[in-house]
Amino acid sequence: MIQSVVLFAHIVGVLGLFVGLALEWVSLEAVRQATSREEATRWVRVDAALPRTAGIAVALILVSGFYLGARIGVLGETWMRASYVTMILMAIVGGPVLRERMRALRQAATDRGDRALGRLRAAASDATLQLSVRVRIVFGVAVVYLMVRKPEAAEAVLVTILGAVVALVLALARRQARAAVAREAVS
Repeated sequence: MIQSVVLFAHIVGVLGLFVGLALEWVSLEAVRQATSREEATRWVRVDAALPRTAGIAVALILVSGFYLGARIGVLGETWMRASYVTMILMAIVGGPVLRERMRALRQAATDRGDRALGRLRAAASDATLQLSVRVRIVFGVAVVYLMVRKPEAAEAVLVTILGAVVALVLALARRQARAAVAREAVS
């Protein structure tokens, strides 16, 4: 019975992580498209609450995952190691890489001047913020794949690398699309 409860907690943690990533994506887009400072500020508050939620989800995933892995005896398997590396990459892309940019977004939310909405939109449009969400989603899907498939070493490494490549391609495609729209607006 305890294993079923731990597995349930693990799944809830994974769902919580993906819901948090989706809310982060939606909140950044909502700030970028806001028509008033108040609307944008509401979404910034949503975004500001997400790190706590993600922390709880990740803690649930790790504690339950280590328990389950130890119980089944797979902690040293290559696919598990690839999952650890991918989760560490997710943490780096979501933590230290974003810290200053998120601070700038929250600071822009405190601005009450005439240009506050423009500053909020600009902060939410930061390419690194946009890329970070997409990279973490792709890496998260890669980890789920590794957990379900439990591949051999070569495939596990390939999945992790492929996840990184897909995330970068998506980011570059989005950046090029935005640049094309900006060029058309200037023309």
